[in-house]
Amino acid sequence: MAVHQTGIGAAMPRKEDRRFLTGAGQFSDDIQSPGALAAVILRAPLPHAEIGGIDLALAQAAPGVRLILTAADLEGEIAGPIPSFSTVPPFNVGRLDGGDAAEAAQYPLARERVRYLGEPVAVVVADSLAQAQDAAELIAVDYAPLGAVMEIADALDPSAPQIWPDAPGNISFDWETGDAEATEAAFAAAHHISRLSLVNNRVVINFMEPRAAVAGYDESNGRLTLQLGCQSAHGMRAGLASVLGIEEDRLHVVVPDTGGGFGARGGVYPEFVLALIAARRLRQSVKWTANRGEAFLSDHQARDHLFHGELALDAEGRFIGLRVSGDWRHGAYLTSRGIWIMTHYLSQVLGGSYRIPTAHLRLRGIVSNTTPQSAYRGVGRLEANYVLERLVDQAACDTGMDPLSLRRRNLIDAGDLPWQMPGGAVVTSGAFAANLDRAVELAGWHDAPARRRRAEAQGRLHGIGLGMYAENDGSTPTEFAEIAVSGSGRVTALLGTQDFGMGHATMYSQILSEKLGVGFEDIDVVFGDSDRVRRGAGSHGSRSARMGGTAAVMGAEKVIARARDAAADMLEAAVSDIDFTDGRFAIAGTDRGVTLIEVAASIEAAGGKLADEADFDAGREVVANGVHVCELTVDPANGSVRLENYSVVADVGRIVNPIIVHGQMHGGIAQGIGQALLEQVVYDPGSGQTLSGSLMDYCLPRADDLPEFTIAFNEVVEADNPIGAKGAGESATTGAPAAVMNALADALQSAGAAPIDMPATPERVWRALQAGASA
Repeated sequence: MAVHQTGIGAAMPRKEDRRFLTGAGQFSDDIQSPGALAAVILRAPLPHAEIGGIDLALAQAAPGVRLILTAADLEGEIAGPIPSFSTVPPFNVGRLDGGDAAEAAQYPLARERVRYLGEPVAVVVADSLAQAQDAAELIAVDYAPLGAVMEIADALDPSAPQIWPDAPGNISFDWETGDAEATEAAFAAAHHISRLSLVNNRVVINFMEPRAAVAGYDESNGRLTLQLGCQSAHGMRAGLASVLGIEEDRLHVVVPDTGGGFGARGGVYPEFVLALIAARRLRQSVKWTANRGEAFLSDHQARDHLFHGELALDAEGRFIGLRVSGDWRHGAYLTSRGIWIMTHYLSQVLGGSYRIPTAHLRLRGIVSNTTPQSAYRGVGRLEANYVLERLVDQAACDTGMDPLSLRRRNLIDAGDLPWQMPGGAVVTSGAFAANLDRAVELAGWHDAPARRRRAEAQGRLHGIGLGMYAENDGSTPTEFAEIAVSGSGRVTALLGTQDFGMGHATMYSQILSEKLGVGFEDIDVVFGDSDRVRRGAGSHGSRSARMGGTAAVMGAEKVIARARDAAADMLEAAVSDIDFTDGRFAIAGTDRGVTLIEVAASIEAAGGKLADEADFDAGREVVANGVHVCELTVDPANGSVRLENYSVVADVGRIVNPIIVHGQMHGGIAQGIGQALLEQVVYDPGSGQTLSGSLMDYCLPRADDLPEFTIAFNEVVEADNPIGAKGAGESATTGAPAAVMNALADALQSAGAAPIDMPATPERVWRALQAGASA
């Protein structure tokens, strides 16, 4: 496929990077609003307690204090809590007994009871940050400690404190999907059943840029403005307006540069509501920025499941059924659409890359006195693929089959397409066997025995493992774009998606440069402004290139159609005789023509504007897929794991910018490896206090924890959109944990040790080796 010089497929340097590298970026905390006041949140020091009373006297008398709010002060300021939507169709998955899921919605400030460590109890607004911090320390709260319910087993104990009255037994929902009867029949007929119980460890998101917000109030019209990092300006506006009980047009949301989103910046947080209320009350700008310690307690966290999986095989090693049950410790509250996000993404790709005819999933939500959860890169897809790929390797081990051969025997192939997974996702394109073959080749899989011998000669254990993945991408099925061409030579693209580090200005400029035949540098991309952009769903679910890119193409096509009519008038020719190529309209078969920019200037001279808008309605999600191969060695003396090689073959559809997608792959792999080997939120079992509440105690992957990545792409075009894109933002995270943990299981098995759960810290690896040696 030919690549336009600056268009789709070109490896263009990101146009955003010069601004960032020269210090010209502006993130939320960089915003300096004249006369802005500082807000500080007083947070609960206990995970579960009744609030007996709050004494504000000393704090209110402190220097510089302008306002202190507690839950009682929010009466009349808000319409209700931050909605969980857990009882609202289509987000209500309910219970097996026919009842609704628990509401478990969080108010901006704790009312009568705190339910997790770090929950907001009061907000202090003062002239300076130091004054607000000092005053917050003077607030006296009378807490009556309650039993803290931290672990899943604790929550399910019949004697455990009940956190919510509508979550009996601390179970917020109990849901199933799939064909239970057919799955039961498949297992009854199975020649072999492999089983595994797995922990999907809780992680902290750790945005590079902590959350922050700057709220403003315009006295001339009573309108509020909020500047903050988020994943959808329009979605954030809708959520905040709902909580505040105001019309959406009374709130203007602006998203400046944002340092990472990963799904957890998608929803409304209490601090955003509080900043707006304070600004409205004081008629003055109010700024709040989280410190890193607050982020560890209050940013939505992720993962945190206990799974039991079973894979049924026939006598020839074909997969004939999959059964998964899980408990999800989602925290003290349910975030907006949180249940739907987890159940939807976890269930759809049940069956993964394989021809599994039937499956059944049961998932329960478990309430605990832990930080609430929301989406995180690869949500649901990571879990589904992790359970399945670990089961496939377990089945290979159980039956003595080669893990590559077992996978090849069961892969979806071209003759199966379109293939509907038992969870619901439909695969319409893909080359699963070719991806596996290429990944094995890149990783030098068949030469691994020689590398194992060399490692063993050095006193190290060696392991190699792989994880195939399939993920449903697209999420909200509609997206908006407005394209305008000016006579001055500039093109403005207003998009409903949201950049928070992904390079959207570059991507959309490439798409429109090719479509309109204009200069890459002559295109201005606008997003993250609810006033300037009419509507939009934002960025989540690996949707931007396919959804936003298609909307941009559709908008550009409408602009070209309008301009063709005007060009025909200018050239005194029939519209049907006008061709458009490389930014120029010409009468077919002649050299007479005008450029797109000249047409725009002519329309402007007549008092018009060359612009149009489009909405892309995609319908069904699409399925990105690929293979990860991890090779590692272990020092048996201390259990430390060293990643030696890491290879990926990814089918993300057609790639707009290879540099950007390579970057997405690198970051996603690092996050997946971090979960597999290093990261875990840990609570003290007695007090419920967080033991991993800083970067001194919570281990993120560093450069020297990671090998060089070998990445290749198999660009199987997705036919439902003109770009041919699927999704790239999450797939690297989705596939990584299974590959790493399968490789580690291979290394441990060579020493007679059993597989372990994530995170595979040196201590856990060492203990597994000791247990294996003594068995």
